Parts: sequence; structure tokens; C-alpha cells
Amino acid sequence: MLRQFKTILCPTDFSEESYHAIEYGVSFAKLSDGTVLLAHILHDPTSEDFHAEGYTLSFEQAEQRARALLEGLRDKRLGYPKCELYVAVGNPYEQLMLLAQQRNVDLIVTATHGQSAIPDLVLGQIPEQLIRTSPCPVFVVRRGVF
Repeated sequence: MLRQFKTILCPTDFSEESYHAIEYGVSFAKLSDGTVLLAHILHDPTSEDFHAEGYTLSFEQAEQRARALLEGLRDKRLGYPKCELYVAVGNPYEQLMLLAQQRNVDLIVTATHGQSAIPDLVLGQIPEQLIRTSPCPVFVVRRGVF
């Protein structure tokens, strides 16, 4: 019997690559009437979230902005009602593994690369770490495959 993926973790860095991976995650969730956990981890909010006028956002402002972006993704792009939003501050790999264990995640769906400033040679650093240590299967969507 095939395994049903009832709880699917879909991390995003708000790049188009991660959005396409999330669409795969939603497709898996629909097959089993499962739940999608949309997650964004703020590794260092001062480096990734700048205001248009040039100043950095506070941790609270960065979390609010990330939550608003996740809500927009869920409501405007995915149209799947069984999505839960998760925003945290910390090491992305550690926070994703913690969430996967706490929520007993059945599948993690991620993109190979996002908007990282330093591209890795073959696979992004976070997806590679997830593949090596995840307590569940990891489905990786390669760049350019949609």
C-alpha cells in the first residue's frame, strides 16, 4: 500500500522556485485531503528584509511581513484551504527539522535553490541537509522543472 502524505511541510524563501515546489506539495496534499504547512524561517531578518527607504525591519516587523507574504501565497496563489502558516526566527535547517518532528510531517517538499546569495554547486544547502537527516521522505523540485 502506498504511503499517504497527510501532513506536508513546504518551506519557502518567497522565490519562484519555492512557489513551484509548494504547488507540488499542494498536489500531494489534495490526493490525501492532507494539510500543507507553509513555513518561512527568518535566519537573520536584518539581512533579508529591507524597507524601501533603506532601513532594516525589526524582528517583529520581519515576522509580520513574512506572515503577510505567506497569507498572500495561500489565498491568492494556492487556493487550498488546508494550509497552516509557520514563521520562526532561527537556523532554517534546525527550525524545519523541529517543525517536521513536532508535527509528525509525512513529506517535505522543497526546491533545490531559492534566492540564496551564495549558490551551492549542486544542491542548495538546506535541501541537502534535509535530504540527509529528515525523519520523512523529501521531494525536491529541481530548478527549471515545473
